Amino acid sequence: MWVVLLILKIILYLLIALLLFLVTMLVVPFQYKGEAEVDGGITFSYKVGWFWNLFNIRGTRSEESNTTEVFLGSKRVFTVKTRDKKEVEETEEITENVKKAAKKENNLKSMLETSFIKEVFKYLKKIVKQIVPNYLHIHGTYGFDDPSITGMTAGFIYTLQGIWPGSRIQLQPCFTEEILELELKTSGSIRVGKLAWDTARFALKKDIRTKIFKRNKKVKLKSK
Repeated sequence: MWVVLLILKIILYLLIALLLFLVTMLVVPFQYKGEAEVDGGITFSYKVGWFWNLFNIRGTRSEESNTTEVFLGSKRVFTVKTRDKKEVEETEEITENVKKAAKKENNLKSMLETSFIKEVFKYLKKIVKQIVPNYLHIHGTYGFDDPSITGMTAGFIYTLQGIWPGSRIQLQPCFTEEILELELKTSGSIRVGKLAWDTARFALKKDIRTKIFKRNKKVKLKSK
């Protein structure tokens, strides 16, 4: 009998530990940092840390290869390296499947109602506000083959600086040649619990729920 009680205690402790871990993941924010360079190609590096970087993932992506490293503190646990060519082929295959599915399912008109669109924009506004970086630094030079496009881009960047006063955007337009050389650094934090709560509230709203369920029923009926 005592063996059964011991096993039950162990299972109970494991469940409590798992619950505490899940609650901690929802409460403690994830920290992220990213850097990118554009100069004839795109190179991107990132770091996502959790629990004051006790667990963190670091990676670099380029046109030739991708590297992902998982760390426990400062100790590297494992590394994954992949070739980007295979990823591109898989992405093209997925895109082709999505296009085929889009041709078969052309019944989105019922979802494009004013109330539905308003709710979607409210939700996206909340999500963007939560994931927007605390620090943003962009430095570089840009120019297009059409000087008018370069001018419009310069105006848009100037407007962006006014909307995002905490950012450091140092981009110089070039009207004489086509060029794109950029360096980007960014960092911020994301609270998974807040994202999950806002997503659940959005999905459970009557307007959203009825639209999604109606569309799913139509898809099932057509597949039969």
